[in-house]
Amino acid sequence: MKYFIQTYGCAMNTSDSERVAGILERLGFTRATRIEAADFLVFNTCSVKQKAEDKVTGLRKNLARLHRQNRDLKIAVTGCMIRKTSSQKTAEHDSLLDVMPEMDIAFRIEDVARLPELLKQVDPALVFEDLPDEGTLENYFKIAPKKSNASSVFVPIMTGCDKMCTYCIVPFTRGRETSRDMSEIVDECTRHVEEGALEITLVGQTVNSYGLSFTDRKSGKFAELGKSPFATLLRALDSLYGKGLRRLRFTSPHPRDFSDELIATLAELKTICPYIHMPVQSGDNRTLRRMNRNYNVEEYKTIMRKIQAVIPGCAISTDIIVGFCGETDEEFENTYRMYEELRWDLCFISRYSPRKGTYSQKSLKDDVPAATKDARWHRLNALLKEITAQKHAAHIGQTLEVLVDTQIGASCIGRSREFKEVHFRSGRPLIGKLVNVQITGSREFYLDGELARSNS
Repeated sequence: MKYFIQTYGCAMNTSDSERVAGILERLGFTRATRIEAADFLVFNTCSVKQKAEDKVTGLRKNLARLHRQNRDLKIAVTGCMIRKTSSQKTAEHDSLLDVMPEMDIAFRIEDVARLPELLKQVDPALVFEDLPDEGTLENYFKIAPKKSNASSVFVPIMTGCDKMCTYCIVPFTRGRETSRDMSEIVDECTRHVEEGALEITLVGQTVNSYGLSFTDRKSGKFAELGKSPFATLLRALDSLYGKGLRRLRFTSPHPRDFSDELIATLAELKTICPYIHMPVQSGDNRTLRRMNRNYNVEEYKTIMRKIQAVIPGCAISTDIIVGFCGETDEEFENTYRMYEELRWDLCFISRYSPRKGTYSQKSLKDDVPAATKDARWHRLNALLKEITAQKHAAHIGQTLEVLVDTQIGASCIGRSREFKEVHFRSGRPLIGKLVNVQITGSREFYLDGELARSNS
């Protein structure tokens, strides 16, 4: 049987999909190269905003067509939309299975090891090669991922979220914030490096909150890691430099837990890349309070300046939501001016859409007209393009180290340590290789270059 996984959302979802693939291949499934060739489809969803969920529920016609083409097709959904692990045969099942009867299974990502049980519920004739052991049933993190890129891997270090941003459903779908044992993370990262990983990205809903949640503190397991368990973890992983690790990244941190100890640690490590994605969401303090972000504009600016002081040239990107409940023209202008001042390297801008079940949907009024949201988005996006173009142009003439992840013929694409996308040409296979590329030109969202002579 063949499987196909469609992943929506963040790096955490990508990491989760690799663990889903690991379970499926253990059961005897093989990966399909296209959705039409699959016997089992898995949609790994994001639902931070309602539009992300609408994207999945909008698939109904296409799923019905696929069912007509393959009557034995089974379809599952997981990720941030799911509240209850269940199947259409379960007496009480997730409400999404009622909304989308084309779906056979819904499972919370931490229950992925229960897939054999759920598949047997919908098709008792199925026979599997190798069932998950007790360890993976009890601990999602113990599942060996099926890596899509052996040279650059994602490693989850926590699950859930305690931040309770008013627009976000994640704390209700993924549960309370819980961190992995540090020894388990180090062991997994060591295995990846031994298998050829040059770059590791640590992922979590608020990754720098590692070891700090109420659940973590209550467990007592992280007390010996000091005031900043995340900094301690980074120092431990930096020791893998001698074994072959060259790049260490993490996403996404929360400004509230960006301590001075963490910033100082980043400046000391050999493997840390000079790139940080740090969501701000708004440049106005009143809007931040309505979002329940628990920091103010000046605190965010101070953190950013400290990072840039100890890591010169560090690229910083962010997320911004325009048109959040009650956002006035003045509040938006504060966000715009903050962008002009801080000049992020990149920004992911979204228009606010109320997500069912969140505080903002239930208790705040979505009172910014759609046309106003659109106008604010376009205005901020124009500034994004202007600043990004200037930042990219500054790299012309520089030589950047690039980890190649895509190659079609002689056309290569990879990322620099600063997370800049670089395009160049080569007559030899380079996927998974670190090469030096001299930057010859800049585009709106990527750089052009040519292989430096130092590679020959």
